[in-house]
Amino acid sequence: MQDDEVDVLTGKLYKEFERLNRERFEGEIKPYKLRFSRYSARTHGRITYCRGEIMISLNMYEQHGWDAVTQTLLHEMTHALLHQRGSQNRHSKIFWREFEARGGVRQRLDVKPRAAYVYACPTCGVEIERMRKIKRPWMHSCIRCDKNYNPRHRLYLKRDKHQNSIKETKTTE
Repeated sequence: MQDDEVDVLTGKLYKEFERLNRERFEGEIKPYKLRFSRYSARTHGRITYCRGEIMISLNMYEQHGWDAVTQTLLHEMTHALLHQRGSQNRHSKIFWREFEARGGVRQRLDVKPRAAYVYACPTCGVEIERMRKIKRPWMHSCIRCDKNYNPRHRLYLKRDKHQNSIKETKTTE
């Protein structure tokens, strides 16, 4: 997702915050800085009280859509409300009661982290996603093409965490 698309989403997130604050919290929650995070791998969102910031996972939005963002924002706003009131703001019975009273739905969505590295087989084209880089890629070949190591099916790095894609040339080392 491009930076300008994230900026548009962030604007939409501020409007959603204002709407939820007005409709479900009677304007009680003070303003927070809102942002999407590309780096939150498995979490939905996070609130940081000292910085006055609410972060929403961009991975969660891409995998589950805007409804999941709204629920996560409502969740974090409930934390903010309880914090402002001086109440315990952890995931206690009080928190869940308040969250559900504000229209929140308790559900657990799995957020799959975006693979940092993608390797591909030059023969069959299968892509293998990995969070960690293969230390000695010249020693790995496609298991679908051959059960034993075969240099004809040697995996090559197709995309890494610093680039969108790498030239699709086979590396020989």
